[in-house]
Amino acid sequence: MRFENALAFYGTIRPGEPNHWLVKDIPGEWVEGIVRGFVFEVTWSGYDGYPGLVLDNSGNRVPVSVLMSDEWTAHFARIDQFEGPGYERRPTTVFDLDGGATLGQAGVYETLTHHE
Repeated sequence: MRFENALAFYGTIRPGEPNHWLVKDIPGEWVEGIVRGFVFEVTWSGYDGYPGLVLDNSGNRVPVSVLMSDEWTAHFARIDQFEGPGYERRPTTVFDLDGGATLGQAGVYETLTHHE
């Protein structure tokens, strides 16, 4: 798993969630894992009620669904636009579900806590 071909989702874009339609037609393989950080409910205008994530290596185990695809570069701009200016795609380490073994690097949309 490499940052260029893997994107981790912790909220409404995961399989079975209401915004999964955004990525459901992108070919690839889904893998379950965890990232380290803190999830919270966003409370500022335009993002109210959506989950937010702040990455932190000493943080909680946050479950993620990772889509590995060689076609991400054709979709990044569309997904970045959907996420909006309150989130930024950043690299992070993804661990197995037990949190012990590293699966690799993936992008994840981290919440910009200073956004208003």
